[in-house]
Amino acid sequence: MSNKSHQRTCFLVTTLAVSGLLGVTFPLTAQVPVAQVPVAPVIYVDPVSGTNSDQAGTSAKPYKTITSALSQAKPGTVIQLAPGNYSNESFPILLKPGVTLRGDKSNRGERVVISGGGDYISSVFAKQNITILANQDTTIEGVTVTNTNERGTGIWVESTNPIIRNSSFISNAREGVFVTGAGIPRIENNQFLKNSANGISITKTSQGEISNNLFQNNGFGLAIGHTSTPTLKENQIIQNKYGIIISESAKPVLRKNTIQNNKRDGVVLIHEALPDLGNSNNPGENVIANNGRYNLQNATKNNTMFDGINTETADPSAIASLPSDADNIKLLRQWELEPVACNSNPKPVTIIMSGKNYCITPHPDLTADIYRYNPATRSLKAVQVSPRTTGIQGRGGL
Repeated sequence: MSNKSHQRTCFLVTTLAVSGLLGVTFPLTAQVPVAQVPVAPVIYVDPVSGTNSDQAGTSAKPYKTITSALSQAKPGTVIQLAPGNYSNESFPILLKPGVTLRGDKSNRGERVVISGGGDYISSVFAKQNITILANQDTTIEGVTVTNTNERGTGIWVESTNPIIRNSSFISNAREGVFVTGAGIPRIENNQFLKNSANGISITKTSQGEISNNLFQNNGFGLAIGHTSTPTLKENQIIQNKYGIIISESAKPVLRKNTIQNNKRDGVVLIHEALPDLGNSNNPGENVIANNGRYNLQNATKNNTMFDGINTETADPSAIASLPSDADNIKLLRQWELEPVACNSNPKPVTIIMSGKNYCITPHPDLTADIYRYNPATRSLKAVQVSPRTTGIQGRGGL
């Protein structure tokens, strides 16, 4: 056989072999099933067009009350609330474990209002008047809660771990949320407005995290007591009568909160309270400023120096009794030092007090550019030197 014939024969055999293989059916690789995320069952409620009949609960035929929806809810159920005023409930509303109560979280429940309250017997604090009792693994979001009954509380949390978020607590006769027992709630992105006593009360051994909330025009923004140790992060606590009161042996952790423009004091410490406001190794980065009387009033027997109180200057010498602007200016004038605009000519001297800078007219006793006031020793110490260093004792018995 010639080489060409042999090549043609080999080519033919190879082609036939490949053609034969093409006709063979191979088993397919087993497909891994894609995990299906379970869809939570939803029960719909509408206080305007709903009905409490046995066949209600769908989007086309919603229940009229949250109370009726809860009778059918199981763990994992979402109760979806339409806009309206939910005032014809069997108060208090007792949430079941694992149930989500959801209104409109996009506007913090502006049009989904739950108003009213009823008697609840707490194992810790006896008889209370509350709107909603949170439960284990419950979520409450996108609602407005108002309880104008005498000593009325919006949501009661007792030794459970609810998530409360994107909601509003307005004009409650006592507080928006009360946390007690061994509660460990997560309370985030809410607003607490015009509550007569407190935005939030935290007692007993409660912990939990309170973050990114607005507390405005309440009695106290927050009242933290007993041996509770909650963490407060990035909250705006403004224009209340008092910002935060911390009492008994409470030890909350405060990080990156703004506590300012409260009518009287920013933070009040009484009994044996000892908050963690940060230190040089773990800055608190809280801004506690421009409060009416004291920024931080220490009424305890503890004279511990607190670091990280005000990020504006990161003044490590700030202690737990920071006076307001008016008190600082009054003290400067007692020393015959006159505050002026910081761009004045001649260049003024800067004095750091309570974590804020005050510019004063040049004085013959002050030969440095910047001084820091130490309230513990009631004296000024040069920080940035001009021709020479000096430290002066304040006038008026300082």
